[in-house]
Amino acid sequence: MSKYFPASPIIMMFMIILLSSIELRGQHRHDHLLIDAQPLFQRIDLEVENGTLSKEEAILQKFYAGLQPNRLEERFLELRSEPIKCLTPVMVEYWSYRDQMNSVIVDEIEQMISLPHSDAEHSYLSPDGNFIIYYNTTGNDAVPPEVTNEMGVPDYVVQTAFAADSSYRHQIETLGFKDFIKDEPYQISYMSSGSLYGFTVSSGTTSRIEINSNFEGFPPNTHKSGDQIGALYVTIAHELKHASQYEINRLDRSKDTGKVDWIEMDATLMEEVVFDDVNDYYNYIMSYDSEREVWDRSKPRNNSIFGKPEIATPGAYSHVTWMIYFYEKFGINFWVQVWDDIDNDIRTKTPDRELLTFLEVIDRVLASKETSLIAEHLKNHKWHMSSGPDYSGYDFGFSDHENYPSSKFKESVQLSPNISTIVPNQRLSPFGASYYDLNPSSSSLGQPMVTLESDINGVGVGVVGFFIDGSVKTQISMNPNSNIQTVQTTWSWKEIADFNVVVINSKLNMVANYDLEISSITPENDLITQNYPNPFNPNTSIVFALNDRKDVQIDVYDTIGRKVATLVNDRLNSGFHRITFNGSGLASGVYIYRIVTDETVISKKMLLIK
Repeated sequence: MSKYFPASPIIMMFMIILLSSIELRGQHRHDHLLIDAQPLFQRIDLEVENGTLSKEEAILQKFYAGLQPNRLEERFLELRSEPIKCLTPVMVEYWSYRDQMNSVIVDEIEQMISLPHSDAEHSYLSPDGNFIIYYNTTGNDAVPPEVTNEMGVPDYVVQTAFAADSSYRHQIETLGFKDFIKDEPYQISYMSSGSLYGFTVSSGTTSRIEINSNFEGFPPNTHKSGDQIGALYVTIAHELKHASQYEINRLDRSKDTGKVDWIEMDATLMEEVVFDDVNDYYNYIMSYDSEREVWDRSKPRNNSIFGKPEIATPGAYSHVTWMIYFYEKFGINFWVQVWDDIDNDIRTKTPDRELLTFLEVIDRVLASKETSLIAEHLKNHKWHMSSGPDYSGYDFGFSDHENYPSSKFKESVQLSPNISTIVPNQRLSPFGASYYDLNPSSSSLGQPMVTLESDINGVGVGVVGFFIDGSVKTQISMNPNSNIQTVQTTWSWKEIADFNVVVINSKLNMVANYDLEISSITPENDLITQNYPNPFNPNTSIVFALNDRKDVQIDVYDTIGRKVATLVNDRLNSGFHRITFNGSGLASGVYIYRIVTDETVISKKMLLIK
């Protein structure tokens, strides 16, 4: 037995699991460009760190990579193989350092990103009148020449206008994200760089976007009209979300909400929200098998949550599924509210008050939904842990979980029958997670209990049980003020087909060391636990245990002895059981719940606050 664990696991069952906020101030992440930047940008940044390339030359090389690849230094050419999703992060980096850069380099960059009107042969106003699209039919930036419409406008341009109008209607007019269109139509133009999707750049009082002129040879997607149109559509949705962000925080990375990882995750999320049939983001969460022409769900990308859950969120494109979790669970209005709160926070900023971080804003919005960031971060990882082909027969997690990759488990643990199994000396990075696949013995008896003890507070644990009958059940323990967490399930080992455990570190700046213990518990006495949460509104859970099959009654009374509810009046099997009490029809105050069996009578108090 590890030195961390108490003598009796039954005692641990009585811990009150409190979901509350944690300190979100102070990002643990360094001010780097991206955790999952393509190898070329990582190599350029490494050269800066090693002192073999100046910061301003590094920024120039990144612009070359996106816009003029023929001018890239020879030492970087071999790494320019993967497409560049978005050059906006480089634009943000440039804006941050422009005042410190050599004027010659600044002039060169400004020329590369200058307004292309003088070179454009044609323009096209979108049907809704919100976008003016500048394009060429000859030269390097020429769009595909196919024309099937009566206007004589290239189909590619017409599709661009459709994507822009559709994305604007959905993002701005329907959902209510910040509007970016001023008195004049918003400007869209094309560039010929072979492997750059697009970028957003400031223009007067607003911004404008440039996108690839053909998207030939780009990674695959699932759009019915083909990869080219699919890439065009999601790039428009992606860059227009940057345009909306720009109106709020000017894409200023000195603000936490303007940092590259967050703005790229958010813009990539919008691809799925607006054009959910494209799924271009699959390329950032798993590998593509070009021979079989399918995504390989057994090979998650190393920087995705599926491939390496230990990496802290945010993570630009590869962590987009972290945001998709909140979108699917709470609806897209969740993210609208987040950005509204960011906008209000910036507009009402005073000299004596710091701006909220992105995570602080998320936590505030979650508090309005009677939950918290750390609770949802833990549940978020349960969804990730339970994705992929192995769990395709179960209805749990992401709506697209069957098409997502299988997650990497830190360990696969073989459990001994009816003997506690210790997984000792585990280590977890700040705001990271670890997944464990537990394999029970066919002769295991009792009900599973998982206990975690860490050297710091705020390390949470969640369990997911996949049952033989096809059902899925989950439980969590997340007390940010305790270094011990316990999940006592009400499940039977003999009914479980698969049993997984996720551990998260809720701290942003502290590494966690911990031990896990997996036990099979059979209660020796009839018991009832303190309800959780307590205080509550309106629902709370109560766990009770029976040492044998017997009759049991659980009633709820007010403080003057009147019975207000009967929760259980039945003959139940031995083991742990969980019930829910709903106090929505009652007034605020103290209530008493009581269990009665042939061996015991136990009463406890709970507090309803409305």
